Amino acid sequence: MSYYAPSLYKARKVPTKQNVCCICVDRTRGKTQKVRLGYGVEIWLCQAHACPEFQRQRNGRDFELTLSRLWSAHGCWTVARQKALKAFTTARVAAKQPRHRPGSYAWPELRQRAEAAFAKGAAPEWIAGEVKRRYTDCPARPPSRRTIRRWHAERRWIGPG
Repeated sequence: MSYYAPSLYKARKVPTKQNVCCICVDRTRGKTQKVRLGYGVEIWLCQAHACPEFQRQRNGRDFELTLSRLWSAHGCWTVARQKALKAFTTARVAAKQPRHRPGSYAWPELRQRAEAAFAKGAAPEWIAGEVKRRYTDCPARPPSRRTIRRWHAERRWIGPG
């Protein structure tokens, strides 16, 4: 009994002038693009698998599990690939947790008061001196002189138009 085992050699409708998608393989349709995962790991994916929506699907577990099983089946589950997927997982988890906001964003009310003073003609150096005087004993770090000068230079109190 002769059974035909599929291969890429005789696959139909598979692009021949580019790499196939590492997930679709013989079902690749359309253009593929190189995706860098870090740690020297680069893979070729079709548009459907390269899109962030697929990579975040089910909290990224589909993407991570598919690649780890493929690499394991091909005998190329290397340390670099393990680190790349670990970094992918870490980035996915870190994206959910709110980041610590830097000085200029951690003090939104202070910025609003400073911008109101700028609108009335106050100089940035005067505002910086007042901030330093008022928050000298504060355990939190207030915005720096440079940040206050940037607030003045951005001129957000003027508004659009």
